[in-house]
Amino acid sequence: MKRITFLICVLFYSFSCFAKQDLDSTLINISNDIIFPLEKGSIICVLNFDSPSSEMSAYIQDELTSLVASSGRLKIVTRAHMDKVEKELNYQLTGYVSDETALDICQRLGAQSIVFGQLKELNNKYNLQVKIIDVESAAYLLFKSYQIDKSSKSEQLLGRAAIYNKAALGFGLDVNKNSLESIGLGGGLLFDYALFRNFAIGLKILVSGDFFEKQNEIFTIEPLFSTRFYVVSPSGESVTGLFIEGDIGASLIFANSNLNYSLNAGIELGFRQGIDYFYFEPFIRGGYPYLFGVGVSCGVRF
Repeated sequence: MKRITFLICVLFYSFSCFAKQDLDSTLINISNDIIFPLEKGSIICVLNFDSPSSEMSAYIQDELTSLVASSGRLKIVTRAHMDKVEKELNYQLTGYVSDETALDICQRLGAQSIVFGQLKELNNKYNLQVKIIDVESAAYLLFKSYQIDKSSKSEQLLGRAAIYNKAALGFGLDVNKNSLESIGLGGGLLFDYALFRNFAIGLKILVSGDFFEKQNEIFTIEPLFSTRFYVVSPSGESVTGLFIEGDIGASLIFANSNLNYSLNAGIELGFRQGIDYFYFEPFIRGGYPYLFGVGVSCGVRF
């Protein structure tokens, strides 16, 4: 039992190593990079972030303004004040803003530092370049790029139909109780198809054998139909995250060359982590007649 508990911990730790960096978590990291290097009470100006859509630009600017303001360490020039100066100077703060334009605007606003940047798509991800310039010295206080994984939220803000991988084909390995006195080792082929963003159906064929049994030869085949509901996805990506699954099918048990049939029904709990066109999935399952199973699966999404 201790070995099984240890295996579960290792599997879920492995998942955490592949955790995605979504838009909101990236903005939290950026706000920390803005807040702590600047002196407390400094006045900053959060300008426009150039991106392919005005909705994304406004979201980045508003979220960073909110995150920085909530810290209470810095003072932020209001949007209304920036709009007033924009009209007076006949500047357009939407779209790309040059360093010189940003300096000119924020000098007139009385800000000590400027925050602005640009979002670009690169290698099936997004690259958010963030700059902080000291108004007095015109020196960069921060010039850093952050990678953001695509998610439903990012695609919606960019005005695109949220694309997600509906089908997946994979291979799984598990340790289970398809055994009389010991444990069984198994593997199988897995297929699932998402009918909705958080609901999928699937087919699986699992094969396991008790290689530790000395007196009996036990070999089990489990053809199963599954229905899966994704409870929550930390990254916001569809058909990923924590799920609960119901399985129904049959167990074909070959015991000492004699074939026995049994109803197979159970519940599975796991976490699917998408990595581009691949996935990684630790899981635990329980049901009849196998009692329990713990394992991991991986495969391709399309």
